[in-house]
Amino acid sequence: MNAPADLAVLQRVLQETGVDRTAPDPSWSAYLYALLEAFAAWLERRLPSLHGLRDLPTRVGPALGLVAIVSVIVILLAVARGIWRARRDQRRPLPVPASARTIPAAAPLPDRDRDGWRREIERCLAAADVAAALEALWWWFARALTTARVDPAWTSQELLAHAQRRELGSLALALDRLLYGAARPRPADIHAFLSRAEDVLA
Repeated sequence: MNAPADLAVLQRVLQETGVDRTAPDPSWSAYLYALLEAFAAWLERRLPSLHGLRDLPTRVGPALGLVAIVSVIVILLAVARGIWRARRDQRRPLPVPASARTIPAAAPLPDRDRDGWRREIERCLAAADVAAALEALWWWFARALTTARVDPAWTSQELLAHAQRRELGSLALALDRLLYGAARPRPADIHAFLSRAEDVLA
């Protein structure tokens, strides 16, 4: 059985030898190591697929562990930002293509008939105003179908329904491609539609 230590003797020895009895402050690397280990453990709890990340600072050292963990954070932030942008873009309405045009809000002059709109198309094309020519083309099509009142807000299909000419669906679809297609139509495209429509509506 060991005898208890003599505290007085032990105190005298420590004083005579000058032994430093204060605990050393931890180095910056120890702080870094503890921080990395705690952060890696936090990430592992939230993302189980990162199992083993907590041991990374021990395996590769604090400096490389920091680089690896920062890289993981940057990747996670990039993925989160991409998801956020995708969700935001889904909520935002799609922009209307520049080539698309809307049917005019105001009704045209009531005395303009089918032939009057045909002349208007040619006048607009001669002035290289394709947008105005397309507007005139829609009104020409409307007047070719009916002399009754036409609502400028109608789609081409609604126009066919009101004129009771649903058999002209393919012609209305070709018109809609000119009006709302992604590519801006050329004057030749407008003339080709006119030629086809005049044959059908003659």
